[in-house]
Amino acid sequence: MSNKNNLLKWILIALFVAWFFFAVASYFVVYKPFSPLLLVQLTEFEWLPLGNSWSALSGAILDLLVAVWLGIMGLGVGLWIWDFLTQKRTGIKGEEAQKDVLERALFGFGLGFGAVGLLVLLVGVLGWLNSAVLTTMAIILTLVGLPKLVRLRLSWSRPSRPIIIFLVTIILLALTLAMLPPTGWDGLFYHLKGPKLYLAVGQIYGGVDIPHLNFPSLFQMWFLLAMGIRGDVAAQLIHILFLFSLGGMVFAFATEHFRLPNGWTAVLFLFATPMVPLLSTWSYNDLGLAFFSTGMVYAFLKWEKLTQWHRQPQIADPTGERNAGLRWLVASGVFAGLAMSMKYTSIVGPGMLGLLLLWRLRHDWRAGLKLGGVFGGTAVLILSPWLIKNWAFTGNPVYPFLFGGQYWDEFRAAGYANAGSGIGFDLLALLRLPYDLTLGIRDASQDGRTGALFLAFLPLIIYYAFWQKRTADFSGEEEQSTSVRNAFSTVGLVSLGYYLFWTAGVIESKGLWQTRLLLPMFTLLCPVLAWVFAAIREFDHPQFSLRRFLNMGLAFVLVLSTLNMVWEWIPAQPWAYLSGTETREAHLMRRLGPHFAAMQEINAQLPSDAVVKFFWEPRSYYCDVDCRPDSILDAFDHLVYRYGDASSIAAALRAEGVTHVLIWQDGLDFIIESPESAVEVDTAVLASLQTNYLEPAFTVTDGSYLVFTLR
Repeated sequence: MSNKNNLLKWILIALFVAWFFFAVASYFVVYKPFSPLLLVQLTEFEWLPLGNSWSALSGAILDLLVAVWLGIMGLGVGLWIWDFLTQKRTGIKGEEAQKDVLERALFGFGLGFGAVGLLVLLVGVLGWLNSAVLTTMAIILTLVGLPKLVRLRLSWSRPSRPIIIFLVTIILLALTLAMLPPTGWDGLFYHLKGPKLYLAVGQIYGGVDIPHLNFPSLFQMWFLLAMGIRGDVAAQLIHILFLFSLGGMVFAFATEHFRLPNGWTAVLFLFATPMVPLLSTWSYNDLGLAFFSTGMVYAFLKWEKLTQWHRQPQIADPTGERNAGLRWLVASGVFAGLAMSMKYTSIVGPGMLGLLLLWRLRHDWRAGLKLGGVFGGTAVLILSPWLIKNWAFTGNPVYPFLFGGQYWDEFRAAGYANAGSGIGFDLLALLRLPYDLTLGIRDASQDGRTGALFLAFLPLIIYYAFWQKRTADFSGEEEQSTSVRNAFSTVGLVSLGYYLFWTAGVIESKGLWQTRLLLPMFTLLCPVLAWVFAAIREFDHPQFSLRRFLNMGLAFVLVLSTLNMVWEWIPAQPWAYLSGTETREAHLMRRLGPHFAAMQEINAQLPSDAVVKFFWEPRSYYCDVDCRPDSILDAFDHLVYRYGDASSIAAALRAEGVTHVLIWQDGLDFIIESPESAVEVDTAVLASLQTNYLEPAFTVTDGSYLVFTLR
């Protein structure tokens, strides 16, 4: 190597090392693993003792066993579907169809999850929702899948001891939190609220003014199933099952498409992303969405690898090998449809793959249209039950977007979009986005922490994407690998699509600054980071090993990340609830404070036929009477928009059957004090309503929650 090239290499190494230190230091300055204040808080902390109640522990274990049982049931059902797709549809039989057991298990689990979710939807729409029916259905499906399950033998390489210690620690911390009564915001808002409403009447029905219940609801069907059989903790534990399946998918992705000797480094990057273990402890659907989005890209790349369309699309295929690989394109379409069955925003991934397919087949447009139809048609077919449900319940298949519908009008659409509240087209702010989203200082929900590693490795990802032409194959050969290059470019383009879509959202609206919406992108990047981590050995020098430096840096980040999770685990004090020291009610009172106290007071003081209208409070899961939450914090403003004055608003509430009104003062203060709020609260109308038409019933925690009787 010339002196000029050698000097350039050392400059690049020095710049990257400086960037690595900057990224890691910036993150841990915001999320401090150590601080004098933390030590003071721990010394003043009210520690709860460890109990000895076997009934409490056995109940928690039963919740876990039910969730695991349902997951195994879904896997068994999915294995039948996967084997039908891979053998009977394509003619592939025997060992060739089952040579990759992990692959079969992952895609079988995904297919079973989708099939069972749709079955629960059918049972719910038919009005057969009760514990007996749901339990019987689960038992029958378990027996159906048993022949496939008993022959399933999973095996994979064993990780190193440090990786085992880290993964086990993170899993135990997350699992003990997931076994606690639900406290996650979106779970109490709609993920669990919907299933609770449906189980109460035995049927899935419409006409509920919670717009999110008409979003695609595949994961909610599993919450409904688990709640019908056991309860809400078992339902919450369904989400943590995806901590394992998502790890398996990332592992398989790294070994299959990036040709790494083992995929544990990719799994390490996944579990080191703080939002992943955090979200797994809540009754959300984000890990499921990331699983199906990653599986969609995995299957797409598998199809390209088997058919070689990406290399020679114009060449005929007289042997029919391309048709044999068509099953993977179908699988990619199915997983795309299942991803879109969870969130509308997931359309970005399928859209990017569809465009990529058409571009790759631009030399054979007939094949492009045909195969694009297979991929897109399969995805839409899988999504269609949710579109049909929404159309039947609201008159809008994509409610509440595009066509409006029940409870929706221009005022609510404008308030929900909150257009103009984002960062705007500020070039400096746009360039800083990767840094800002890593620190999470603007995150609307504060639950999407990425950790320091994605930002720290960003220069290397850009280097290998644009300037490094040689792509190493770590399967044992040191030569250019077309499949690895193709995987790198495909993952990069899909990830870029997610990022640009998210960026367009934050430019327009403050409410869309939720980093967890990028979890599918970060999950896809984990195998890329693992590949980059292996590829940097080309920069090693007898005087300095960049790989050894990053090994030490990675270990340092993992230790600090684990400490951060421990500090967040301690305040929940899961040992108290799991050992029986703390009852369910006491735990919820400690964790949710005034909110749970208000729900308890409503349940205790109001008659069973009360109808309570909430203002500025979206959560109503723990309310046992007919509580109507303020889903997007616009309920009062919408009434002012429609009726104008307090007298007309009171009359409209009476016409709806409302008997009581709850005002969450903290939520009201947040809206009033927010300079970027989409609406202005008419405090004069509110004061008139309180004075003339609302009679105080009770107050919780120094006026935080005010409950009134409607005169």
